[in-house]
Amino acid sequence: MVYKVSYKGSVEKDLRHIDPKQAKRIISAIENKLAETPRKLGEPLYGEWQGYWKFYVKPYRVIYETFDHDETVRIYRIAHRKDVYR
Repeated sequence: MVYKVSYKGSVEKDLRHIDPKQAKRIISAIENKLAETPRKLGEPLYGEWQGYWKFYVKPYRVIYETFDHDETVRIYRIAHRKDVYR
């Protein structure tokens, strides 16, 4: 089962701060890998970010949420691992 991927509007802004070649690689990983098995590839977050998941595309992190009832993955943030939780 392949999940549909949707992006929060602010993700476009996140991608503008990333090298275009890297951004293309990240989007490809999201669309081709994460969409197929979002819970297998990602790790759950805790504390303030509880309910969200992280997916690592070196050296960037993708913060997302999975909705099983309509088979959707919602991407909330893409940033370098040192800045993603700020």
